[in-house]
Amino acid sequence: MRARSFCATLVLSALAGCSTDARWNRFSETEPALLQAREFAAVDCQGPDECSLLWTRTKAYVTRYSATHIRYADERAIETARPLEAGVVYLWATRTPSAEKRGWARISVKAMCRGMYAMDGGPGWLYTQCASEIQKVEIRFRGFVLAPERGAQDDAA
Repeated sequence: MRARSFCATLVLSALAGCSTDARWNRFSETEPALLQAREFAAVDCQGPDECSLLWTRTKAYVTRYSATHIRYADERAIETARPLEAGVVYLWATRTPSAEKRGWARISVKAMCRGMYAMDGGPGWLYTQCASEIQKVEIRFRGFVLAPERGAQDDAA
């Protein structure tokens, strides 16, 4: 009986190790794509009219794609509430004036998902699901915000 328990423990340990290795492999393959999506989730604007228009569209995008409601919004930030459940995407946006170019600003959206990362900064149990959803949301941002008036409302997300 003792030998069986020992063998079962070894098999479970090996399976857990393989599972952990597979998660880390997916993590190392997916993180660069997420960084690229995050860079794509930004637009530059010039002047108060263009920046106001793009900021209004950004707020519409956050409202549409965040699983939680907006809890705070002003001319520099849009923050949604953190979800209670894990595995759902919520968004924040920032509008940062350019230090180099007078009258210019950068508008960025950041998608987040509870359960995506573990305490050690590695992949959490919901990493794959969250990463996929975050990538979709961040990659679509630029097209939504920069689309002609009608296109922004008709996006097929």
